[in-house]
Amino acid sequence: MITLQRKNVILLALALVLPLVQLLVQVDSFYLSDPLVKMIQVISLWKQQWQTESIIYPSYDFDPLFLLSPFNEGFIFQNQERLIGNYPIAFTFFYSLLAFVPFKFLPFLNFLFLLGFLKLLNDNSIKLPVLLLITFGTVVFPLLIDFSENAIFLLLSGYGYIFLLKAFENQNTKDWLLGNFFLGLAIWFRLEGVLFFISIQVTIFIIDFFIKKKSLVETLNPIRYIIFLIILASFLLWNQYSYSHPMGTRYLATIAYNSRSIWDQIMIFLSMSFTFPRSDGWSLGFFLQSPILLFALVQLSKEQLSKNQTLFYHFCISMIFLLIVGITSPNDGITLTGRYLLLLVYPLSFILNEQIEKIQKKKTVFSILTIWTSVCAIIVSSIFFFANKELTKLKKEITPLNSKLIVTTNELLSGAYGLDLIEKKVLCIKNPYLVKYLFYNIEKNMLSEFLIATVEKQTKYNQYEKGIYDSIIAESVQHGYRCTEEEHSKRILSRRCVKTNEHSENP
Repeated sequence: MITLQRKNVILLALALVLPLVQLLVQVDSFYLSDPLVKMIQVISLWKQQWQTESIIYPSYDFDPLFLLSPFNEGFIFQNQERLIGNYPIAFTFFYSLLAFVPFKFLPFLNFLFLLGFLKLLNDNSIKLPVLLLITFGTVVFPLLIDFSENAIFLLLSGYGYIFLLKAFENQNTKDWLLGNFFLGLAIWFRLEGVLFFISIQVTIFIIDFFIKKKSLVETLNPIRYIIFLIILASFLLWNQYSYSHPMGTRYLATIAYNSRSIWDQIMIFLSMSFTFPRSDGWSLGFFLQSPILLFALVQLSKEQLSKNQTLFYHFCISMIFLLIVGITSPNDGITLTGRYLLLLVYPLSFILNEQIEKIQKKKTVFSILTIWTSVCAIIVSSIFFFANKELTKLKKEITPLNSKLIVTTNELLSGAYGLDLIEKKVLCIKNPYLVKYLFYNIEKNMLSEFLIATVEKQTKYNQYEKGIYDSIIAESVQHGYRCTEEEHSKRILSRRCVKTNEHSENP
């Protein structure tokens, strides 16, 4: 009993590291890019009383075609005459039900999912050193820091994996059904759940039919997959009805219009798995961040795999899932760390658990691998901290800039308004040819004044913004606006333009 209590205390202590880091990086105010759009989706659904998925867009009158989105390109798009986010309705709906909690506290709920993740692995005999390495030395921890669907997706998939593992070992009908059910729920949060289920089923087929020599009828017993297929069918039908495509919003936003060559796909695979040079530097792929997992795989012997069928089960799933994700991913999925290979942590946890004592005996190798992993974890957390520090400074400069309409020249400036985008009219012009479109709508709405904001410091990476800024000023003059002198802060250059003719009206 004491041992059990001690284990629970350890698990709780490990899980508490997450909210501590979240407080350190001020995740309650870290709303930019993905987390911003996700929270905007949740707030929009809640404020509209679950009547529509459409994003609340205060600037709609000035941008009816949604060409001047203040969000990152592709994150929100038009579908069936609605503006919708590319993140799943299951995620949005789940968190909108928790709207009685102040929105800024929602990211801290990831603590509960991390605790569930730790308990799930612990209950399945994963040793403490492996728990530490898997939790803090892989993509798991970074993906749980900010507001996202990854936490609930990770836990649902984990329960699905464990129940299907038990079903594989014991052929228990209840375990088959529960494994199908949890993985079926997971696909409503991320599409990788489908690939993970396929990897598991292909592995079971290989073992049962080719190794155990079971009959085809027994191997393809519907009880092994029927619940998942029912949930998958409902998922596809919902998407077809709601978005006119069975794969849903994530597919429409990232894959449907993204053509890739074979070489492109190879680069994506290398980038997400290991590393590959990109425009912003070398990527931090799954195994580069967690080389001890790759080492555990490499150290597996044929004898181990042939004698231990469960170990072969985990190994086979790892290889199939890695391959399928590699050939189907629209991009490497890496911002700070990769997310498409998140579910690899389950089979690799069991493999590392089997190998950890052997690896620990190689003290030099083990030390190098753990030090490298620790350094990566610290660097990733530090990036969160310093990124939010810079965002906080930017917010302090941009928040006082108020107007009936705010026009920016890049998504960082418009996104810095954060959750205020639910109420403020903010646009972002990314192309000079859209300036005339903007002024057509400004004239149509008889806007009396607006504010232009661009970056203060010009570099080779943002020179085009100066051209957009100048075009807006020139067009303003042509439409009867008088623009004030430039106002400068450390990061932002702004000008306020006021209608001078007698026909101006407040919208």
